[in-house]
Amino acid sequence: MSSSKSRYLFPFAAAVMLTPLLAACNAVKPSPAHALDMTFYDFSSDIRWGDIEAAYAYVDPKTKAEHPLSDIDRARYKQVEVSGYDVISRTDGTGTVDQQVQLGLINRNTQIGRNIVYREHWRWDPELKKWWLTSGLPDISPQE
Repeated sequence: MSSSKSRYLFPFAAAVMLTPLLAACNAVKPSPAHALDMTFYDFSSDIRWGDIEAAYAYVDPKTKAEHPLSDIDRARYKQVEVSGYDVISRTDGTGTVDQQVQLGLINRNTQIGRNIVYREHWRWDPELKKWWLTSGLPDISPQE
């Protein structure tokens, strides 16, 4: 076999052998504990980077229906830069997790910073194998 043909044969053979393995990995659902770690990491990253729509995807559908994110709330999130997301405390229950979180916020217009503390309540959905944020996104409206 010429060297030019063998150069293309190895990547092709590797792809053929790895395809079933990748498909099997995709079919495995994470444990609640692993899913929780992934969810907290992704959610906190979304908040820190200001991707509110991505963070809003973690909010429980029932909570979204009862308390939809308003245009005013979206505008408030666009007005601030998140400078910190620090978990102060965490309490694990059976299928639930409560976290108290301190958010550092900087107003993009005035460059004035402030901190807020809020509570996140998460619940495990065993059917969807997913954690939902039932407390909604943090209220960042200006404090009087």
